[in-house]
Amino acid sequence: MTTSSRIALVTGGGRGLGRVMALALLQAGHDVIVASTDVDALAETLAAAAAMPGRAKAIAVDLAVAGEAERLADEALATFGRIDILLNNAGISVSAVSTDHLVNPYRFWRSDRAVIERFFAINAVAPMVLATRLAPAMIERGWGRIVANTTSLDTMLRFSLYGGSKAALEAETAVMANDLAGTGVTSNVLVPGGGTGTRMTDKSGIPREQLFPDTIMAAPAVFLASDASNDFSGRRILANRWKPGLPEREAAELASDPIAWTGYGSLGVQPAMARK
Repeated sequence: MTTSSRIALVTGGGRGLGRVMALALLQAGHDVIVASTDVDALAETLAAAAAMPGRAKAIAVDLAVAGEAERLADEALATFGRIDILLNNAGISVSAVSTDHLVNPYRFWRSDRAVIERFFAINAVAPMVLATRLAPAMIERGWGRIVANTTSLDTMLRFSLYGGSKAALEAETAVMANDLAGTGVTSNVLVPGGGTGTRMTDKSGIPREQLFPDTIMAAPAVFLASDASNDFSGRRILANRWKPGLPEREAAELASDPIAWTGYGSLGVQPAMARK
């Protein structure tokens, strides 16, 4: 892998998949800012990062609160002077409103405005705000990465609140890829590809041995942060399909599909086309 040392912002970096990806980037020599609502979890991540090549800093933030995503972007920029990689990983799952949803499905009509707005604020609005604040400088430098952890497509269709908010993030990440074409900045989705052992799934009562290990996110995250992923954009990588023994670019191609349902009968007939 040929790459330079970059500076990354990883939201939800205090634990789980975010911590795995943050530590992988630090081990690869990148500097990383981890953000989370949990101050103790951030301290644990920094402790784990202490012996790694990259520098790690932490910012406590609640992305459900209006204005906090903007503050996070500004503080992150002030920390190391720039952000090259935005990894939108922070999220809230259906376990936040129902711990038994696997046996007692959480139906959409059980929600109210407050809970709907909280899910979309964390899972969709905050990532979009961070991208709008950080992308212009990436474009100016001619290099940057925007990566979103959304969810599996079937999960989007099964779970209210979580599914809709993650689908919104997936679609906007695809729009970003289209808008960023030719700028040197890429936009991709990276998901585990199925149930993964984290604090979120622990709340559902599923034994971790029945799930994918959270470490599957490390290698594709490092690839997306590298020069090997130049021009790799508009894709969704399923980490469970990543083959470690392959060259990174080949592994990425085999483990990925078109982002946000593009290529799956998604093209509608535009009015101008219909009139011809």
